Amino acid sequence: MFVNFEQDGATLIARLAGPNVGQREASIITEAFHTALDDHPTAKNFLIDLSEVAFMNSMGIGMLVDVRGVATARKMKLVLGGVKAELEQLLKMVRLDKLFTICTTDEQLKKALKN
Repeated sequence: MFVNFEQDGATLIARLAGPNVGQREASIITEAFHTALDDHPTAKNFLIDLSEVAFMNSMGIGMLVDVRGVATARKMKLVLGGVKAELEQLLKMVRLDKLFTICTTDEQLKKALKN
């Protein structure tokens, strides 16, 4: 499995496993995101923990954009946490820092998830 879920209060947490998110992983993770969001209708926040991810290809980026649409439709706050420097550079290069709250530190994450 490429993603594990847990709920912490009002926050649904998705922890991605593995250093790369490519075509194969992205489609499996996208399906898992949709199922988990359906299974946790009371969650107000959706945290995607990317601390184990070093690289994403275009399919991985598309996966993030897809789940953003679902979370926005459910009025959930979507936060990307544990983002490593290399991945942060990639996300900024494709301007996803304009669409997502990107947290590289625990302090940023705590602030982003405050309700």
